[in-house]
Amino acid sequence: MKKEFKQFKPSEHRLKDLSQSTDDLSYCYEALKKVSRSFAVVIQQLPEELKNPVCLFYLVLRGLDTIEDDMNIDNSIKKEMLLTFADRINKEEFTLENVGDTQDYQDLMLHFDKVIREYRKLGPQYQEVITEITHEMAIGMNKYAHETVGSYQDWDDYCYYVAGLVGIGLSRLFLASKLETSDKLANKSLSNEMGLFLQKTNIIRDFAEDLEQGRIFWPEESWKNKANTLHELQANEEKGLAALNETVLNALGHVPACLEFLECLENQQVFRFCAIPQLMAIATLKELYNNPDVLHKNVKIRKGKTAKYFIAIQDFNSTKKEFVAILESLEKLDKTGKIKSILAKIQ
Repeated sequence: MKKEFKQFKPSEHRLKDLSQSTDDLSYCYEALKKVSRSFAVVIQQLPEELKNPVCLFYLVLRGLDTIEDDMNIDNSIKKEMLLTFADRINKEEFTLENVGDTQDYQDLMLHFDKVIREYRKLGPQYQEVITEITHEMAIGMNKYAHETVGSYQDWDDYCYYVAGLVGIGLSRLFLASKLETSDKLANKSLSNEMGLFLQKTNIIRDFAEDLEQGRIFWPEESWKNKANTLHELQANEEKGLAALNETVLNALGHVPACLEFLECLENQQVFRFCAIPQLMAIATLKELYNNPDVLHKNVKIRKGKTAKYFIAIQDFNSTKKEFVAILESLEKLDKTGKIKSILAKIQ
């Protein structure tokens, strides 16, 4: 039975939790820790001018994503919720009850009015970016509610809507703050590839978890010619590794553009904010490549390595050195020559 959808209106119900004992902004940062601890950590790298806009940008998009991920919402209702979301945050302080597939997401939506109030305190230059990106992302989410990700081109398109737009939005926020001035940040293609690289890494890593929940995000082109179903791919290690390595190499193809983006950043704090997730992503891909464990469980980087990468990222040259070292270690295992080609583009 589908959950009854409560229309966009303030809720009279309030949980006795953090939201009753803190101001709206404090609640937003605490909510961010609950829905994405890793992003809550990396956001602390940013200059003060950008922390609130980026925090609220993330929470607004997380709210949209929470609606999209809730499989208990009727599709026709979900479409209306997604496509009106950007307008609603500019018109009313709404909350949503019983929306979200985890308790933390449900709590965020139950107190979403706090996020909206803080969002409206931002400068108009920031609100404009957040509204436009949220609306375009909603269009893409609605599109892929009815379409499968077949080809690698479809994969790029899907990842554009759910992550590339985040990269584009962040670049626009950087420019709006005037802390960054490079014309390259207005290049949607570069910003998009930053998002695609992170999103594809997450999709590849989460294969087993998504399959268990009945969700498919790997492009069919990567596995349809190897197995009839993803469960068959999971059961046959040789076929599974072939598909896995193919997707990893596809994701690594975004590295040259990511480094080009990072090189144009002038503010060291903004640089670290962008570079840390990128380096963590390529380090994750190194762990995933040719690793049969990926077919059965979530593979993560050890905490010691994570700390090492945080320390290593100080400037572009040190970061590029780490990228190249990881690619060179993978080149020894790659028989396709694709990683060699990627290294050539970088150097």
